[in-house]
Amino acid sequence: MVPGHTEAPRRLERFLRDNFALLVSLPRNDPELAEVALNAGADGLKVHINLHHHASGLDTGSLDEEAPRIEEIIALGAPVGIVPGGGDDVASREEMRRLNEMGIDFFDLYADDLRAWMLRMADTEMSVMVAFGADCWPWGLVEDVREDSRPDMIEASIIQHEGYGGPLTASDVSSYAEIARRSGLPVIVPTQRAICPDEVGVLRDAGTAGVLIGAIVTGTELAEVAHVTSAFREAIDLLM
Repeated sequence: MVPGHTEAPRRLERFLRDNFALLVSLPRNDPELAEVALNAGADGLKVHINLHHHASGLDTGSLDEEAPRIEEIIALGAPVGIVPGGGDDVASREEMRRLNEMGIDFFDLYADDLRAWMLRMADTEMSVMVAFGADCWPWGLVEDVREDSRPDMIEASIIQHEGYGGPLTASDVSSYAEIARRSGLPVIVPTQRAICPDEVGVLRDAGTAGVLIGAIVTGTELAEVAHVTSAFREAIDLLM
């Protein structure tokens, strides 16, 4: 185990083998917001650095700026993943090693932001989640690349920005099912659409491994996040 880790790594990846997960993407790196989400039933959390968050309209700072709050969130004990930037502001190798030492469980980047070297980092234990974007379905990354250089999980972020907040459609579900079938990897569906709690059964039946709820459905305030996370938790528990 890498020094600094207090929990077994890759906890989310292992959890997804047997469970449909409820993850919460925090609109800001706020330990109080994280605690509310976990108390309402989230299985894991996602934080951000160096990024403008389109759904919430909020910005997150650098790793140096956000580290104290992220460390508090990790200390709550649940698996925590991170979007380590985007575009030209993706974390460096040194910063990725630092995130690993902090106890980050997985990192998540769009395929066209994810640096190739991130697919094989022998000096870290974080799981790799790659986001399939609306204009980038990199099938070769999961079908033709050797297993050691494939991602561990996929976030199916396939909705165009103009479609954010619209209703979940059968076409969307079919696309998620195709990604799950062709990749053979755990596929997480983010709430780019305004997914409702009573639609999680459809997502599970499509072969996906979990739902990542964010600002489009949770809002950005404590009470909203608590209420919506609890509703999704109840809906998922009824599937079991």
